[in-house]
Amino acid sequence: MGWRVSSARRRDELAGRFLSSNALIAVIDLREAVDDGLKAISDIAALVDDSGIAILAFADQAMHNHIAARCHDAGATHFLDISNPHADIGPAINFAYRYVENIRGGSEATQNFNSLLAQIEEKWAFSITGLQQNWVSDQLRENVKNVDFDTYPATGIYRILSPDERLRVRGAFGRLRTGAPQAAVSHLLNGNKVIHHLHVSGDYIHGRLERVAAEEASHSWTDRDLLSGLRNGSAARSWMRDRLERGENLGLMIIGLKNFGTINAAYGRPIGDEIMRRTGQRLIAETIDEPSDKCMVARMDGQNFVVAKTLDGDLGDMAGKLTSYAEQLLARNFGPISIEGRKIGLVARAGVAVGRDSSDETLLVRRATLALAETMVSDAVPVKISGSSEKNILLEQKLEGDLAHALERDEITIALQPQIKVDDGQLIGAEALARWNHPELGFLGAATLFSVAERAGLMKLLSSHIHAAAFATAARWPDSLSFLRLSVNVTAGDLAAPDFAQNIMDNIAASGFSAERATLEITESELIGNLSTAAQRLAVLREQGVRIAIDDFGTGYSSLAYLQNLPLDYLKIDSGLTSDISGSTKDQVVVKSIINMARSLDLAVIAEGIETEAQLESLAREGCEYFQGFLRSGPISQEEFEIFALRSN
Repeated sequence: MGWRVSSARRRDELAGRFLSSNALIAVIDLREAVDDGLKAISDIAALVDDSGIAILAFADQAMHNHIAARCHDAGATHFLDISNPHADIGPAINFAYRYVENIRGGSEATQNFNSLLAQIEEKWAFSITGLQQNWVSDQLRENVKNVDFDTYPATGIYRILSPDERLRVRGAFGRLRTGAPQAAVSHLLNGNKVIHHLHVSGDYIHGRLERVAAEEASHSWTDRDLLSGLRNGSAARSWMRDRLERGENLGLMIIGLKNFGTINAAYGRPIGDEIMRRTGQRLIAETIDEPSDKCMVARMDGQNFVVAKTLDGDLGDMAGKLTSYAEQLLARNFGPISIEGRKIGLVARAGVAVGRDSSDETLLVRRATLALAETMVSDAVPVKISGSSEKNILLEQKLEGDLAHALERDEITIALQPQIKVDDGQLIGAEALARWNHPELGFLGAATLFSVAERAGLMKLLSSHIHAAAFATAARWPDSLSFLRLSVNVTAGDLAAPDFAQNIMDNIAASGFSAERATLEITESELIGNLSTAAQRLAVLREQGVRIAIDDFGTGYSSLAYLQNLPLDYLKIDSGLTSDISGSTKDQVVVKSIINMARSLDLAVIAEGIETEAQLESLAREGCEYFQGFLRSGPISQEEFEIFALRSN
């Protein structure tokens, strides 16, 4: 039926499996396993209290007179009697989906779904209440003409059901009376299979009869993203493929939130979900006047949205117009969002690609995705137009497939760049840098390695692998080098993890390296929106002896708040500032100011990218303490580093 399934045959570790699957509907089969099934319902219900998760129980009414009530008491939101000859799993799951959408998507998204349903299904509706007002829709009167709704406005529909069907509907009402927010049962009505959907709203019980439509009706439910109400990735690709097969030129923008991981870590998943929903609604409003056949908005995956448009003109004109349009979308729709009294800033980026005629939509998406990945690592360029050729895209796909095996085969190696005292040239430590020794392409740098890992979803695994390998490398230094320090880089994903500090300490302990000789380097952009959490986690490590450095200071998001609030030991000046320090008066003033500020805060300063003696002399005059760069050594292997260290000391 188009649903993605994650299955579990036993209750063992069910809670963890359910949470890790990110599922929004739990289907639990109680047949031949009533007690375990009820416990499984309770386990999941306890995890997701009031969070908009649907729990659909499958059972056989014949096996227990009160099984539906017991499922509800355990926490199920929906029940399906499999023994009913009219029972249909597809519509039952669809109504569980509707429940999730109502709870999580809000009224705007629900209206979008109602509009969709109006196109694919015949709908009837009526409302009943114990108060004085009863209402029956004209649509219901028109389609069920053998019922006297004037005489029996509340109960007329049930008078034409079989005794068994009336019993099932009565059971649904019973679940509403005992507190269930929604209930649904299937039955026949005038020869049509329908789902009888009931829900409570205020003092009223609302009912809706929806006829089970053709096969495509089930699939239409799975073409929508749960949170935003937009098309999902599969539906978006289908839309693009149709336009390209018609011979139309297509412009594609993939928009991502650069700081979404930080937001989720700082504020929690519910806030992140709400941001996804509101962002989707902003994009819907932005493109509402565009013809649906010419413009499409979707949520592709994670924090990424896509906007696609058919275009006219030559390739250069189309690319320029699309880039301008993307810049306008970012400016108008990704400003701060206020949620629960908190004003949350969004950092959005966009990758742009243009496809001609019968281009493959997969390659088009890939090109835009690669462009997005490039701008995600940039602090200054919000929109990037793809320059990737098909050959480059296929190479990138190969690298993503190779990376998982590279981790297994220890192809990720550690290079060490010496860090040296400015005044006397003494070696004081090294920064660990990752390299990929690809069996076919040779050594690939860190920029390539991390961009591939980001797209392959392997960043967390790669970062942990690098940390473990770096500390293990330093632990093998001979006793004569036991005074040297080791610096490792920390990503935004590392810092966002609740167990960040413990993971670092576990890697250090496993290697046998001393925590007092370890330094963590964090770039400024990794800290945006997460300063207080970062400070707490870094403080835990600092208490264990680990030192903390701000990397690449002076670029991007330089902020005194970092220096004031974080537990820091070192400040590293970005190579972009030190490169012209020997000749540029302006750069000299900036670097001198940074060094003086760091000294007043009792922070040591490390200058990066030093390549000439003139640069080193300028740093010495300004009072900089340490440096690294090709003047003394670039990144070198473990063996080369030991030789360098022994010669230096």
